[in-house]
Amino acid sequence: MGMDRRSGALVAGALLLTTALAGCAAGGSGDAAPTPTRTAAATPGKASCHLSSGGGSVSLEETADAYRVEWKGVPTDDGGRRNTYQVQLGNEGQTKHIGLYIQFDSITGTTYGLFNTETNDVDPVPGEPDTSNGTIVGAFPKQEDIDAVYWAPSYGKTTTDSSETTWCTKDGQVLDWTPLD
Repeated sequence: MGMDRRSGALVAGALLLTTALAGCAAGGSGDAAPTPTRTAAATPGKASCHLSSGGGSVSLEETADAYRVEWKGVPTDDGGRRNTYQVQLGNEGQTKHIGLYIQFDSITGTTYGLFNTETNDVDPVPGEPDTSNGTIVGAFPKQEDIDAVYWAPSYGKTTTDSSETTWCTKDGQVLDWTPLD
């Protein structure tokens, strides 16, 4: 199935990320999470963070025509489960999003592309993620400019018995992003 569009398996991940971004991850009550203090990213078009689990990190770099995401210290294959790596960029009002999505699944193979929040499908991008150096690197062509002010990376692993998602903050809060000019 590889690069075919998938929706069923992706809906759960999309809903989990959407719920976390909406604030439910802060306490599970449905109340909005505290708004993080806004600080400018050190370098426009570049950001990085360590996963709150202590295992791994992710960096994001914007160029004139693409986003490059690099994951370090995380599994580079499915390992008999589903491993999902995604970065969401969003605008101030959280009305527009770009989802940069990589998934290795022991049953369905690799999914690599832009997550479409309207259809809950992944629109494939050319090529495959690069795992040759013990890291996971994805290049995602820009398709629209959304004036992003935050980014939200997450790493998830799912087995037949459990599912676990890790963000760069323990409560799933978004991180500040300063786009290229």
